[in-house]
Amino acid sequence: MLVLTEPSIPLSIIKDLDVEDLARLPRGYRYELREGNLFITTPSTYWHKRMARRLLLMLFAAGLDVLQDTGVRGDRPRDNRVPDLGVIGDDSAETAGISNLPGSAFRLVVEIVSENSPNGEYTDKASWYAHRGIPEYWIVDQDPEGSQGDAVVLMHRLAGEAEDPVYDHVRTVRLSELEAEYREKRAG
Repeated sequence: MLVLTEPSIPLSIIKDLDVEDLARLPRGYRYELREGNLFITTPSTYWHKRMARRLLLMLFAAGLDVLQDTGVRGDRPRDNRVPDLGVIGDDSAETAGISNLPGSAFRLVVEIVSENSPNGEYTDKASWYAHRGIPEYWIVDQDPEGSQGDAVVLMHRLAGEAEDPVYDHVRTVRLSELEAEYREKRAG
């Protein structure tokens, strides 16, 4: 029997972990449950962190309730994903102690592709978020021209039938251009 422990906090047996157990796992890593399987990811690169910060500040300045590493609950207790950023649609005081919200709580989720470890941002994650009804999904990827100071943002909107939702690609824009657009909107 394998049990993970942190000083004085015993966790459930690995095969019985659910989303509530994730909050008690040791800090410093990102954890997701995918159909009951525990996924542990290492800390992101500095490029990844910088892009996340720029997006967070841009969306926050636009008056949106944007948070990092927000947990999105799946349909089962053993299923959740943790996008890099999530924009909450309706912030309620009742959510203060919750670490994973249902997809219906989100207006937008953002995934930033890590150069050395793509994790299904273009495939699995897109499908998973679409099936949770999240209206917008952005993928942030390396600048194809190789600039470490910029990124491309691929914006998607929810489409398709309720039983088979998909995201339609609606726009690709450089992050620096998107930031300028958001600044212009605030100034105007």
